[in-house]
Amino acid sequence: MDHRRAKLLHIGALIVAVIGVGLLFVPGILVDPTPMLAKPDPDRDIPLGLLGFSVGLWAAYRITTMPYLQVASRRWRRWALRIMLPLWLCLGLTGLGDQIVEAISFRHMNSFQEATVLVVGKETSTTRRGRTFYDASVVSPVGENVIEFRVDQDVYSRIEPNRECVTLLIEKASNNAARLVKPLRWKVRCP
Repeated sequence: MDHRRAKLLHIGALIVAVIGVGLLFVPGILVDPTPMLAKPDPDRDIPLGLLGFSVGLWAAYRITTMPYLQVASRRWRRWALRIMLPLWLCLGLTGLGDQIVEAISFRHMNSFQEATVLVVGKETSTTRRGRTFYDASVVSPVGENVIEFRVDQDVYSRIEPNRECVTLLIEKASNNAARLVKPLRWKVRCP
């Protein structure tokens, strides 16, 4: 009976390890075109990070004690797994939690507001395949940070950083979360 239970725990640890590696790719796959301006209350990053770290530590310990895997044969392999797996789960679970909380926050009807903010920068980036993306940076209407969002080439060529403002449409949720819906008007007077 103990041998069967140990085997189930080892299988569970391997499943947790595969999930941990998979969670690293979730934020890259689920790219949201509407940038978050303010996180919802309460902040869940620390509890989710601690949960991911502790589950990852448990899974790494279980995997390194498996008699039929060669992970335990080298000391550096054991320590690499005991360090990396908790970090992967910590970061991955935090990212997944942010995506889920954002989806839950904005699933009901929320309030929409317009805000006029200063354009503080513009930037281009090119992929390896030669595709060019154009980004505009504005001062966030919620908080004091700067947010970036993608614009088309025409808008990019017309805007002048630190000289003009843009009117944004913002969606606010009941839990103090806010996100950018879209820019409404470019080249407006700054308040």
